Amino acid sequence: MTKLLALLVAQSEQPLLIRLAAPTGKAAARLTESIGGAKQKLSGSIPADWLAGIPGEASTLHRLLGVIPGQPTFRHHAQNPLPLDVLVVDEASMIDLPMMARLLAALPEQARLILLGDKDQLASVEAGAVLGDICQFTQQGISAQQAQQLQQRTGYALTDYVQTAGHPLRDRLCLLRKSYRFAADSGIGQLAQAVNAGDVVTASAVWQQNYADIRLHSDEQRLEAAIQTAAQGYHAYLDLLDRPMDTEVAQELLNRFNQVRLLCALHDGPWGISGMNQAIGQRLQRQGKLLISGDWFAGRPVMITENDYTLGLYNGDIGVTAFDGERLRVWFILPDGSAHGFLPSRLPAHDTAWAMTVHKSQGSEFDHTLLLLPPDNNPLLTRELLYTGITRARKKLDLFATADILSQMVRHQTERQSGLAKMLEQWP
Repeated sequence: MTKLLALLVAQSEQPLLIRLAAPTGKAAARLTESIGGAKQKLSGSIPADWLAGIPGEASTLHRLLGVIPGQPTFRHHAQNPLPLDVLVVDEASMIDLPMMARLLAALPEQARLILLGDKDQLASVEAGAVLGDICQFTQQGISAQQAQQLQQRTGYALTDYVQTAGHPLRDRLCLLRKSYRFAADSGIGQLAQAVNAGDVVTASAVWQQNYADIRLHSDEQRLEAAIQTAAQGYHAYLDLLDRPMDTEVAQELLNRFNQVRLLCALHDGPWGISGMNQAIGQRLQRQGKLLISGDWFAGRPVMITENDYTLGLYNGDIGVTAFDGERLRVWFILPDGSAHGFLPSRLPAHDTAWAMTVHKSQGSEFDHTLLLLPPDNNPLLTRELLYTGITRARKKLDLFATADILSQMVRHQTERQSGLAKMLEQWP
């Protein structure tokens, strides 16, 4: 994406006003980090003035459009469009129909819109599956004219993807097939591919191939195993609590915590995040890793659930509580990569975060992901949820579920009838 933006800057005769955005604060922070890292890597190989035209910080969609307190409308709309030439929106699968309508209405006529995301992940919580509906046209290949232009500009022959007939939108879509989070031939990669394809037989067979990076816990003790595995994984960050906490140590603390995460399909009950957060906390206390006293204690991880633009904390941000030498602070990694500690009393709404829902994990990745699924079928247990949970893992996945539940989820694909797909087919 950074190379594409640099190319747009280079081709423009006038300075381009580029903005970066994402649906949540956490996703915006990750986009900021990603673009910043890419600009550093490209420094020296791409002219400095091209890179200088790319912004270094992303915002949430709500902040981009301009929230008006107490009102459902935004400051930017069709009559007061956004001042920009190019808008990049990451994690676009999370955008619902109403938000996408407001975003498009606020774009000036000359603007370019670039949507990034995984069309196979969980769709937005609210109505619609906008990115999925748009990406239906990737099945139609590309036109011969588009293939010729791309070959001239990139040197790659794309004649295998040419189809004689198709919707004009197909030439505005790019389906990336290589994952840089995990290898395609790894256990995680093979399982994700089978689940995404709805292939129950292959998904079941993956567990028999002795991959080192995936493990299925399907016996009656799997809930206890999930608690113990999670607690053990969190020892690494808790071991830093005795060190004097400064910015450098806080960064290491948060990095260690973010290497492991337990994901749940449900919110309530023993198989949900409420039950698991309580159970993990109690287990860590019995192991002597925590001293839980009241609501706030050293080692408590929290997730922000409400945006606070004044503090720069956003829905989905993760922090860890630790002493700064005098009092407890909750430490967060800011978009620029630095760590900052906030007094607990200043935080916006938040939850304990040893366990988090798969929905909240979108836009995140963890070296070791633990995915816990309930024993009984539930409308929430879908193929998209399973695929999203699996693909949060970079190096290792422990899945706690019965074979029956997994098979049911692979078969259960979410179907949304928003009307957008049909409207796009009839356009222009």
